[in-house]
Amino acid sequence: MKVNYICILLIAVTSIYSCNTNNIETNNTKIGKVLILGNSIVAHDPAPEIGWHYDWGMAASSRDSDFVHILSSNIHEMDTSVIVLSGNLSVYENNYDTYNLEQLIDYRNFNPDMLILKISENVTYQKGMEQTFISSYNKLLKYIAPSDSTVKIIVEGFWPTPINGMIEQYAKDNNLVFVKLADLYMDDKTNTAIGLFEHEGVGRHPSDKGMRNIANRIWSQISQFFM
Repeated sequence: MKVNYICILLIAVTSIYSCNTNNIETNNTKIGKVLILGNSIVAHDPAPEIGWHYDWGMAASSRDSDFVHILSSNIHEMDTSVIVLSGNLSVYENNYDTYNLEQLIDYRNFNPDMLILKISENVTYQKGMEQTFISSYNKLLKYIAPSDSTVKIIVEGFWPTPINGMIEQYAKDNNLVFVKLADLYMDDKTNTAIGLFEHEGVGRHPSDKGMRNIANRIWSQISQFFM
């Protein structure tokens, strides 16, 4: 059985954590609906065969400790009326070149005012695939959030991968907010759950500390939209 283990997503911060600012006038942008899309760091169904028995972001110790729920709490402290929806796009990551985007029609119909896209970990890097992947990534973004008024936040993968550099350049080319994460994994392994789970793949996911740091990195870039 093949398992995709990552499956397998203060207003000021220094440029080491992000690049660019969205050119939308934030004071005039009412955010009523937020869509957070990622992979198993966003949510993973129970998988007892690898020692994962929950349905929230792997490998947080509780639902409220994963980055999606931390962000949702931050948002609702500012505005309780905001609707936050999240989903797992790992199937897209594994099949980006053949994936039928019509399968994501429910996310498109949600019509988010803000889209937070945090994928890359499941994308297998191969030399020469840059143009194909970025073309697909662009289509994904525009399919889910075709309106220019949607605030788009591009978040790199937690694990180091050449894909992160591709989406960082995409964000720069399109003047979109970009949030860096991979240094959390590289510089401090206490941001991972290594040693907390028997299965290595699960343990490489963010610990509660890692989830908080992911949420904080993203929140530092979106909090301005909720003031």
